[in-house]
Amino acid sequence: MKKFAFPLEQVMKYREYVQSQAELDLGRAMAKEHEIQAQLDEVAAQHVSMTNYMRGVTDFKEITRAHDFFSLLDQQKEYLLNKMAKAKLVSEQKRKVLQEAMQKTESLHKLRERKFNEYKEAENNEAFDIADDMTNARASRV
Repeated sequence: MKKFAFPLEQVMKYREYVQSQAELDLGRAMAKEHEIQAQLDEVAAQHVSMTNYMRGVTDFKEITRAHDFFSLLDQQKEYLLNKMAKAKLVSEQKRKVLQEAMQKTESLHKLRERKFNEYKEAENNEAFDIADDMTNARASRV
């Protein structure tokens, strides 16, 4: 009996490699999103901190500096939000690439499984035929 060989084994390995690369790319894109979110959280924390600091301050210079600082924080927030929107688009593209790679890999896995089941069935049928022939040969001798 011959050994099972899937003719598309190399293609399947290549697609598994492409899928793993797509997973890595998506992971990098998601890490970038989390990094930007952490920066946005830091800007929000600085805003809250300055707001708490400025309660009860009556010095005009302090109020002016706080206003300038709030303007800077607003600019940083807008910049980071734009950056986040772009990062989310990239992540979504990477997610679609990963989905396509997973579908291609899964279809090959299913095909391989079907071919393996056909191989096993053919092997079992061959073994049954051999056993049947042996039984028939004994019966004809007796």
